[in-house]
Amino acid sequence: MMAKKYNHMEAVSRAAGFYRANPHRFVKDFLHIDLKWFQKICIFMMNLNSAFCMIASRGIGKSFLIAIYCVVRCVLYPGTMICIASGTRGQAVVVLEKIKTQLIPRSPELKKELKGGDVQISSQQAAAYFLNGSYIKVVTSTDTARSNRANILVLDEFRMIDKDTIDTVLSKFLTTSRQPPYLNKPQYAGLKAKERNRQVYLSSAY
Repeated sequence: MMAKKYNHMEAVSRAAGFYRANPHRFVKDFLHIDLKWFQKICIFMMNLNSAFCMIASRGIGKSFLIAIYCVVRCVLYPGTMICIASGTRGQAVVVLEKIKTQLIPRSPELKKELKGGDVQISSQQAAAYFLNGSYIKVVTSTDTARSNRANILVLDEFRMIDKDTIDTVLSKFLTTSRQPPYLNKPQYAGLKAKERNRQVYLSSAY
């Protein structure tokens, strides 16, 4: 019985390692979406770098792409906290709407990963909560958002957000790195390496 459990966890570990190194392949296998070449490159670079900026022409699907990236991170890295801000709350909510209307219907696997199998969108709250402890939350680009915390900060239409708000409020969300539960085990007490928090800047080109 123990050997079977060990073999199962080894298989999970190998699959997680493979998909973390190849997030674009995870999109195909888990979300059942065939990305275009430039989308694969964007997803890979978002996952690789601590800072990413994309200036996109209209109709290129940046909100769809960032919705995919957020889901990939939340599933592959349990306990990931993502906050999305924009010049207006409505623009930030578009990312969650993409998850609700375009990603969940394609992927039964994603539906099973979400609490309640869906995304919460209302006038009071817009968020997606995952069973593994991850979440994607829309926040307002104002001083009242100071209490939020994130490992990944997504700024959609960042040119519409006041720079002082980015520097003094939104960037301050990134105070701690993701803390996987295994770090609490004695054998990992001396582990110094930490995941870097990430910032993703998106804007339409005019």
